[in-house]
Amino acid sequence: SADPDVTSLISQSRIATLWAGMGNIMRFKCQLQSCDSKTIIAKHIQCSNPRSLGDKRKAASYHVEAAFYGSKYNEDLSKAYICCKGYHTQDDGDGSITILMAPLPNSIISTMDGDVAKAAVRSVARLHAYFWGTAKADAAVANGLAEQGTYWYLDTRPDEYDAMSNKGQSGKLKKVAHAIDESLKEHKYQTICHGDLKACNMSLSQDPMYVTFVDFQYLGKACPAKDLAYLFVCGMDVDDDFEERQEGEMLQLYIDELSSNGVGTDKQAPLPTIAELREALDLSYCDLYRWMLGWGVWGNGFLESRAERSLVHVVENS
Repeated sequence: SADPDVTSLISQSRIATLWAGMGNIMRFKCQLQSCDSKTIIAKHIQCSNPRSLGDKRKAASYHVEAAFYGSKYNEDLSKAYICCKGYHTQDDGDGSITILMAPLPNSIISTMDGDVAKAAVRSVARLHAYFWGTAKADAAVANGLAEQGTYWYLDTRPDEYDAMSNKGQSGKLKKVAHAIDESLKEHKYQTICHGDLKACNMSLSQDPMYVTFVDFQYLGKACPAKDLAYLFVCGMDVDDDFEERQEGEMLQLYIDELSSNGVGTDKQAPLPTIAELREALDLSYCDLYRWMLGWGVWGNGFLESRAERSLVHVVENS
């Protein structure tokens, strides 16, 4: 037992099977010495000898997640409600990985709108603020987080890039995809991004002003707008006037939360302005749409027209 207070197992159940059959997530209810019980979530991964590019990406992501749950980052961020507390991690380096953690504090979010959407934006900002700036992001990478956060970045998606049509808007985006990717890599704003901000990867936290995230496989260095673009397209249930009103409100909320968490005190890692954040967000929408055009388009319907409008500015400036 990783917890000396645990005396016996009361019950166990499987929560999920991991992608590509690489393992399982289990829920264990344990008896404690005090006669109380404790729930522990166990993620056990077997990812030795991955062969395809997709399997190699997934296998690498589990090593990243183990590094996170075994780190001071997890200890600090769990106190801030951003993640579940890690109890124990074991990574033998050969593909067998075990992560024990606390369960989410509430049920998984099913609809992310209204106050729940605002809570998610605040939490993304709180996560980003903790790692804000190139120096902190690079230090986190040196400690085991991914060199590139998210799972759709161009270097890991050559097959989807090749699958893009060479005609129409897809062809135009394909021509500038590498320039967009480079612009995001070199952007003045860098942090550690979560990389998979779907509603099913979060619950309301103990403080309803924030959410708690799970699934830290794709936690790595990136322009923070990449997380925001994915959250707005693939996570939130947006209003009809999202682009005209709600997006601006969410970006201001994000900036305010960054400021409340200390961003702006370091001249080397300044607080973003709305205008600069929108510019980075437009690049990130194009980057996300590039992957979807080769994989399959999903999420909120504004992405296609937004990416097409943003692409005009990208082409003009390239």
